[in-house]
Amino acid sequence: MPPGTDMDRTDIPELAAPRRVFKRRRNKGLITVLKIALPLIAVACVVYIVKWSREAPVVIPTEVLKQDGDAPQKAAEVTVNQVQYNGVDAQNRPYSITAKSASQPQKPEGATSDASEGGESVVNLEKLVADMTMSDGTWVALTADSGVFRRDAGTVDLSGNVTMFHDTGLSFETDAATVDLKNDWARGNQPVEGQNADGQLAAQGFEVKDNGQTIVFTGRSYLKLYPKQGGGS
Repeated sequence: MPPGTDMDRTDIPELAAPRRVFKRRRNKGLITVLKIALPLIAVACVVYIVKWSREAPVVIPTEVLKQDGDAPQKAAEVTVNQVQYNGVDAQNRPYSITAKSASQPQKPEGATSDASEGGESVVNLEKLVADMTMSDGTWVALTADSGVFRRDAGTVDLSGNVTMFHDTGLSFETDAATVDLKNDWARGNQPVEGQNADGQLAAQGFEVKDNGQTIVFTGRSYLKLYPKQGGGS
């Protein structure tokens, strides 16, 4: 071509070729670096996660009971199903208590052995039956929805649908009562309703004393007697 004329287009590839070669080499180098660096980063992340999981504390969600003021936290109760307690009274007569379940409260942390219960062993009972044998050989049975049994004293505080059955056929119901199994007495100051083969009764309270031989209905009382059946014609 004459001097001064434009460059032939066939020369452009020859001039641009070094740039394309340099660009390909630069991309190839970057890909090589990434191929090496990315696996190393992944391995480092896995090692960090494993190490953190071993050293991090394990947190287990727990239900926190609301405490009033600075009162000591109440410890959990241990519950046992289908229990029976057997013993003898002051005159060596047997008595027994059976319950659907029993739980013994644990002393709060920091509490002394001489707690408000006087160091007695206290058991909470559900759906219980208490049986006592009296001095004349008769028996008395009491049932209740719940009760607090103090084993050292031999007493039971009954509550909820308290029903007393006497060997004579008398039965009555009340809301609450206290029974002394060792000394064979029971009493309550809640309204009483009962019956036997002779009639019906209602009172404001009751007391079983004289080793079960005497039942006294206290307060304002009501008695309805059934008429006697005729003997013959």
